[in-house]
Amino acid sequence: VSNLLPSDLFPQAWETFKRRPWLVIGISLIYGISGVFVPPPVLGLLLLLLAGPIRGGYDMAMLRLVRGDDSVSFDDVFAGFSKFRRLFFTWCLYALAVLGGTLLFIVPGIILGLALWPAFLLVMEDELSPVEAIEGAWVLTRGHKLELFVLSLATFVGLFVGALIFGIGVLVTFPITQLAWVRAYHEMRLSPEAP
Repeated sequence: VSNLLPSDLFPQAWETFKRRPWLVIGISLIYGISGVFVPPPVLGLLLLLLAGPIRGGYDMAMLRLVRGDDSVSFDDVFAGFSKFRRLFFTWCLYALAVLGGTLLFIVPGIILGLALWPAFLLVMEDELSPVEAIEGAWVLTRGHKLELFVLSLATFVGLFVGALIFGIGVLVTFPITQLAWVRAYHEMRLSPEAP
């Protein structure tokens, strides 16, 4: 059975962060800018096109760090572009599922967001199609939704505390929370019942 307790994931994430803090902060800034920056419409469309590949590359770089691979470099954030089409359509399916679930009653959107977030890693790691990645993410997170919800609450608290430290603390808390999520993925993949 996977260990997805925040009390275990966050210390492990901190240890990973300490090995390469500047790299982790740098690639998190690249990822954050692609997902948070709200630009004029033309740039917004461009960022929408790039969101899936950057997410895939970022998640895979973080997974490699979690697994002890210190050869990760800034360029690895862009590794998802080698799977552009699959990651773009995975992003579209993920966004539609979460948006559709949120429009229904909010709670289904939260459940779908928690259930489907590993899809990008499944595309990167297992060469899955977008539909296979969404299905695989659903299967991988089966039985872990409550644990992932608790992890999301711990993530919120961590980011809130980071924001309280003049906002600059988010430069540390954001990458650590992301490493904790990727560690959770790693733990779920190690589970005997994982697909």
